[in-house]
Amino acid sequence: MTTNNRNGQPWQGGVSVPVLPPHIPLFDSAAIVVARQSDSQTGEAVSYNRGIFSKQSWSIGHPVPGVIQVLKPDEVRQIRDHVRDQLASRAGGLDDIPLRAFLAVADVYLDHETSSRFGRAEFGAIGERVPGQLQGEVTYTDGVAGTVVGSDEGVSAQSHLRLFPPGYEAPMRVGDLRSLISSLQNALAEQNLDPLWQRMLTFAQQAIA
Repeated sequence: MTTNNRNGQPWQGGVSVPVLPPHIPLFDSAAIVVARQSDSQTGEAVSYNRGIFSKQSWSIGHPVPGVIQVLKPDEVRQIRDHVRDQLASRAGGLDDIPLRAFLAVADVYLDHETSSRFGRAEFGAIGERVPGQLQGEVTYTDGVAGTVVGSDEGVSAQSHLRLFPPGYEAPMRVGDLRSLISSLQNALAEQNLDPLWQRMLTFAQQAIA
């Protein structure tokens, strides 16, 4: 028996035929925490998106937040600790699922231990995107590819399934920078990599200095 699902794709024998979805949601964003002041006239939303935490503030009469501030790690740590205290108090009626999700994201973001992001990466072609800025290609196992962009101003990266277009390059957290540094050091010592990767390594080391 063959029927159609809501996207108009055929079902055969009760098993859906794999197809590309019409829209791929972002996988580089996370929970939002909303905090209203006691007078209920103002509020703040803290969110993680594309490698950064930001805070948006608004007041009654301005439904679209008009002030957006990028938070530094110490500010993220302060908010995380406040949310953790709030959860510990178990306030009545509190929906704690999004708050726990926020805590998980903040903990990973603030963790300075070396991550596993580049542990199995292979470093490929690299060149100057613009003068002073390098862009290198990185491949991983299981059909994942990505790019690393570095300059004296910092290092950012993106990774994606090969089946889909590249995503946005996001600033790299300390744990991922440490992973990049470790993997690049090993690759430069063991492989015949383009010397520009040595410059990328320098950019990454500068970023956590």
